[in-house]
Amino acid sequence: MAGMRAATRGPSPNDRASTILRACLDLVEHMTRQAAEVSVAEVNTTLGVLDQAVRDMENDGLETHASTIAVRNAKDRLLALKQEMVVK
Repeated sequence: MAGMRAATRGPSPNDRASTILRACLDLVEHMTRQAAEVSVAEVNTTLGVLDQAVRDMENDGLETHASTIAVRNAKDRLLALKQEMVVK
């Protein structure tokens, strides 16, 4: 949520970052609601989407922006989830 607030407020609000971050959060929320049925393939697909989102935001000059950091954090959590799924 901090990333969403940062994307829309502050000295340089960025509508594109807000849109990208909202889409990423929607994906993660969807996976959370259906956690019991999520497959490793779906996690991999979502990781690819998050990777592209980070690249898009970095291309917009937001390397250290809270929105980019939020997407990276979500990606790290999904990587941890994937590792747990593989172990089970």
